[in-house]
Amino acid sequence: MTSSKIHILLIEDNETDALLVQSDLQQAMGDQITLVHTERLSSALELIRRHSFDLILSDLTLPDSDGITTINQLREHAASIPIAVLSFRNDEKLAIKAIKAGAQDYLVKGSLTEGVLARVIRYSIERKRIEESNRKAQRRFQTVFEKAPLGIALINLQTGKYYDVNPMYACIAGRSVDQLLSIHQADIIHPDDVLSYQKDIELFIRHQPHDSKIVKRVLRPDMSVIWIEMSLVPFETMNNHEVCHLCMIEDITERKRMIENLRHLTTHLQDVREEERTRIGREIHDVLGGTLTVLKMDLDWLSKKITADPMHERVKSLYALTGEAIETARRVSVNLRPNVLDNLGLYGAIEWLVREFEQRTNIKCHLESVISTICCSNKNFETSIFRIIQEIFINITRHSQATSVDIELIEDDNDIVIIIKDNGVGITESQLLNPESFGIIGMKERTQQFGGKLEISGKPFKGSVVTLKIPLTIAVTNVGELVHD
Repeated sequence: MTSSKIHILLIEDNETDALLVQSDLQQAMGDQITLVHTERLSSALELIRRHSFDLILSDLTLPDSDGITTINQLREHAASIPIAVLSFRNDEKLAIKAIKAGAQDYLVKGSLTEGVLARVIRYSIERKRIEESNRKAQRRFQTVFEKAPLGIALINLQTGKYYDVNPMYACIAGRSVDQLLSIHQADIIHPDDVLSYQKDIELFIRHQPHDSKIVKRVLRPDMSVIWIEMSLVPFETMNNHEVCHLCMIEDITERKRMIENLRHLTTHLQDVREEERTRIGREIHDVLGGTLTVLKMDLDWLSKKITADPMHERVKSLYALTGEAIETARRVSVNLRPNVLDNLGLYGAIEWLVREFEQRTNIKCHLESVISTICCSNKNFETSIFRIIQEIFINITRHSQATSVDIELIEDDNDIVIIIKDNGVGITESQLLNPESFGIIGMKERTQQFGGKLEISGKPFKGSVVTLKIPLTIAVTNVGELVHD
């Protein structure tokens, strides 16, 4: 509306009827309205072109138009203006046709009153406003649907049948919109992922989570394979009570490739670091340790030859310092490359690590295991597992203030499970999610390399629990069978 007044266009060729309607409108609405009267459709269309109206009251039978054609013509030239039909015929079928053609109301001339006219004017305008609002919302959704950079589909998850798909969805799937509308969503999923896809969909239908993402592979008609991330949300209930879901997909193939490359790079860097630590550890043990040992032996010989003080005491002091240096060199060498891993195997190295930790920190440790040996098909995996446990003990030493630690090794159907509990101050959610917790990040990266799982939990002043799961596909215990990867 362009002003506070309601501008009405009255199209009526019967002069008496026109006067009656004008009189009733004046009685009902007073100065709230302005009224323009014309007798022909052609002149009405010209008025609509030049002026703005809030409502059209029109007879169906005019000198230059008749019946539903009148409404069609008005709707074509004034799509946004509500129309109320005036007719001398009290015909329900004609009224329904008029409403279907786009009229907001159908009024029988003989039954018009002031109250009816006032109601019709306000209801017609409000109804039209709501229709326009719905139409705009629909146009907005359609624009988003058509132009979105995401693949969007309306789908029946129970049957997998598409109701509609946008061009981007078809582009990602490598098919046309028409092809997709004739198949089911499972038909585009890679055959190796179909079973897990169906399980994920069943789980989603059963629990209806607010935010659900499913990552699967899509096999295109040209046999190329891409990764997609699928988001599902309930959208609307159809007339047949079927629930329509909004399915949004994104091609994440490049992202997956970059993550995989980054993981390979991380693995390579860790392997390089381990090799360098091994080399330095060997140099310290063989060269520095050997030299210090010879020096200690000579100082021992010298102390026996020089018995007069103060030289004797000085030599004895140097002998003791050399012994401490040898012990330091040995400890640094072991930390750089634990030869116990080579000599005792992974389980023996874990036992050694627990004993060494207990002796060094005076934190009481209790190791309980139903496993006596662990062997990985890839020796780098053993090093990763050893480093993860070593990092856990370092964190306990630095942060936990614990006085006791329980270590448990068990085996279930799928994994070797190592559980390490302490009775310290616990760990918070913010500490776990801190992007600068490089120790935790490193442990997770190492765990991903061999396909394991690392879970860390804790409560304030009730200690922390770290659970490391090693898949039996890459490791074997004394009761298992080694599977090479």
